[in-house]
Amino acid sequence: MKFPAWWEAPDEILQIDGHCGLVAAWAVLRYFGKRVSVPKLIHVCRYTQRHGVFTVTLAAGLKAHGLSVAFHSDRDTDIGGFEKRCYGYANRLGVSPQPSVDVSYLLRERRRGRIPIVLFNTPEDNGHFSPLLGRRARMLQLPLAEKGEMSEAEFLIRWSEVGILKQCVIVGG
Repeated sequence: MKFPAWWEAPDEILQIDGHCGLVAAWAVLRYFGKRVSVPKLIHVCRYTQRHGVFTVTLAAGLKAHGLSVAFHSDRDTDIGGFEKRCYGYANRLGVSPQPSVDVSYLLRERRRGRIPIVLFNTPEDNGHFSPLLGRRARMLQLPLAEKGEMSEAEFLIRWSEVGILKQCVIVGG
């Protein structure tokens, strides 16, 4: 199966400010043969203009479409009111946080046919989502990263920054 390119996403998604989580969700759903309307995707991922998408609601949105998901995170000690409600929503769908994992685990899951979606910091200090499609010549293949790839060393720094919490969602069909 070929993984969809980000630019194939509907314009309705691409025009939304902070669309990376929605694009990642759309691409993974498409990869696993699921079709979804943009309004429904926005709703099930609990996208807001203020927050974008939280990792936990990304997992919940994919679970709501019948995919198997695992949500991994370091312990979060700074959960606000809206985010607490998002955790409740995810919990009702059967999604609960599991301990964070390392890159080698994510790459093993990818080889098993699952798609990890990782959250990392950008140089502009914004959280950013991308599927992790593999590693080639010490470069992680991250199609939604600025250059479509990133050195593993740089990724580890960006994945471990304050507020990022080594969060990821591992998705299977």
